[in-house]
Amino acid sequence: MRCLRLTHVNLRVGNLPDAVRFYTEVLGLEPIPRNDRGGKGAWFRLGPTEVHLAEDPSPQPRSKRHFAVEVADLAEARRHADQKGAEIDQEDVGRFWMRDPSGNRIEIVGRG
Repeated sequence: MRCLRLTHVNLRVGNLPDAVRFYTEVLGLEPIPRNDRGGKGAWFRLGPTEVHLAEDPSPQPRSKRHFAVEVADLAEARRHADQKGAEIDQEDVGRFWMRDPSGNRIEIVGRG
């Protein structure tokens, strides 16, 4: 097998409306139509990749597992996350991590 590219990331979210607000207002992702038929969820475009949200209200433990996105201006991304009330989980040189409303961890990396 030779993998060619990442097509999508699927995340469990506890409350779909809160998650949709986060992924559109904080991360600025573009909603796209879902091609599946089951369950409650939402899909978003992130460059050539997609982020899929699947609603599942069962409690999940917090983890350091994450996906990462690159931004053009890290300082602006950090200010925007603060203005939107995003939970900042950790900071380091050239990057920071935040949590969505369901506790999923997202790494924000400055273009470098």
